[in-house]
Parts: sequence; C-alpha cells; structure tokens
Amino acid sequence: MTRRRSPQQADPLVELPPISYVWETPNRRPRRAEWDTPDPAVPRRLTPAMRAKLERIVSRVPEVMVKITGRTKGVAHLKSHLAYITRNGELDAETEQGAAMTGRVGLKDLQQRWEDDAGLDDKRRRDGSLSINIILSMPAGTDAVAVKDSARAFAIETFGYNHDYVFVQHLDDKHPHVHLTVQSLGHDGRRLNPRKADLQAWREQFAGELRLRGIAAEATPRRTRGRIRKA
Repeated sequence: MTRRRSPQQADPLVELPPISYVWETPNRRPRRAEWDTPDPAVPRRLTPAMRAKLERIVSRVPEVMVKITGRTKGVAHLKSHLAYITRNGELDAETEQGAAMTGRVGLKDLQQRWEDDAGLDDKRRRDGSLSINIILSMPAGTDAVAVKDSARAFAIETFGYNHDYVFVQHLDDKHPHVHLTVQSLGHDGRRLNPRKADLQAWREQFAGELRLRGIAAEATPRRTRGRIRKA
C-alpha cells in the first residue's frame, strides 16, 4: 500500500519556479543610448570649491609655474647644479629638516651623502639620476617671502616624508622663484619618477599654499585655459 505524503512533507524543489522565470538570457547587448549615463540636459551642481576655481580662471588669476628643469646623473653634475643654485655657496640652502646649509662645506657633505645612498641602490642604472631639479615660480610683483614660504610648505607636504631635498630662493630675477633639488632615491627604496599628472598635482599644491598666504594663484591645465579664453 502506497503512503501518501502529507502537505508538510512535499518536496521543496517542486515548489521552486522554473529557471526561465528567474533568469532570462538577454537577446542582445544594450545600446549605448540605454546605458546609465548622466543626462547632459541636467546641469551639474558646482561645489563651492569648483565655483571658486572657475571664478579664479575666468578672472585670469596669476598662474603658478612648477617645472622640472633637469636631473643630475653623477656627483660632478650634482656638484655643478648645487653650485649654480647657491651661487657657489653665497646663498643659503634649506634642507627638508629646516636646517640652513651655508657655504661649500655643507654642500660637499650633502653631495657625498647622496652619492653613498645611490651606491646602495642596486636597482639604479649607471646613468640613473641622483636628483630631480624643480623650479617653482610666480609672476613679477608677487611677494617673495610668500613664494618662499609656499615653496617650503609644498616641499614638506610633497617630499618631506620620503625624500631628502634642498631649496634656494633667487631674487635676482623679476619673477620670484625657488630652486628645489630632490634626491631621487626615497627612504622607502623607491625612486622618484614623476608623470604629467604628478606635475599638475604639484602645481595645484603650490597654488593652494600661495592662496593660504593671501596670494591669488591658480594652476589651470593649459588645455582648459585655452578653451575658457576662446569662449
């Protein structure tokens, strides 16, 4: 005699819906118009920071200059560059620790230290750089003290936690500027290898430090500047 199953003992799999009900294979890829993209007709809201930046660009606020001028690839090359930016030791250089480096003796010690560090870098190529040389500049008439203070703050924030560096301000030109020489080899063993995006980030950082000190400054990408001026 066959036992009947009670309703409580029914097979649970029988109660599941067919797989075609749960999942249906799409017949085609969605068209581009069906993608979940923002509607261009709906204007984006500008944040206060975006609005302030746009106003500075339209007002043609002075643009910062942050440029890599070269790389030193040997002790003799590093010595020549440091002699140039310090005017053969006549101008004081400042280190990442805030110490003033005066005269040729301090420069010689720095050169030797960076050369010794490079010798411990087994990944460095024979023609690899000892340092990267950067210039930070503002248009004529900008307060020179603010430029130097901004350059110091920029260097601390950008390199101070991983790279040794020295910087010197030059005032013999109508454009106040700072020469910053950064040791290529970082404390973490990685080498500094800036890309185009890094340069723009550096410009933004330097401009921000200037604004904190009351100097109107902007770091507009060149392609953006061109579009706004044409408009």
